Amino acid sequence: MTQSEIELVEKAKQGDRIALAEIVAQNEKMVYNTALRLVANTEEAECVLQETFLKVFQVLRDFKGHSSLSTWIYRIATNFALMRLRDKKKEFAGLENVESKVSKNAIGAFNRAIGNNPHRAVVNNELRNRMEQAISELPPKFRSVFVLKDVEGFSLKEISDMLDMSLAAVKSNLHRARLYLRDQLAEFSERRNG
Repeated sequence: MTQSEIELVEKAKQGDRIALAEIVAQNEKMVYNTALRLVANTEEAECVLQETFLKVFQVLRDFKGHSSLSTWIYRIATNFALMRLRDKKKEFAGLENVESKVSKNAIGAFNRAIGNNPHRAVVNNELRNRMEQAISELPPKFRSVFVLKDVEGFSLKEISDMLDMSLAAVKSNLHRARLYLRDQLAEFSERRNG
């Protein structure tokens, strides 16, 4: 943690409303976006956002600073999102408002290659939609690891801490998620070219 983050946390622990508001301001967008990618529903993501910060304020005094504040908050948000998925036991139809960075690893090179070609732009949009659909079809334990690593850019160790999962399990789940997505995109490509 940086010195400014330590000071912010200490002020918030003492009940400083400005510090608490600053913690929310610094983290609410990433909490909402992560929740949205995991639960694939705007209302559910808003509930996760509210639950996360209520929990953060309730247990902030227990925060020891072993990780960054944002990593700790991500863990709380991810746990709430996964609980919602387990409780609802439903499949989600698609991800809403997924930012372009979702596909940066999978189709980033493709985006650069299409240039200004309208036909390629249509194909790219179809591919992006298929990618979003494939991510939404991942089981929650694979989706959470994929989103946190390949979309949000967290390290495997940070994800392990956030999800309270062994490093080996994180690696395994990420590998399975990537294989599934690769297979789905390969099937899409074969259908388009077949």
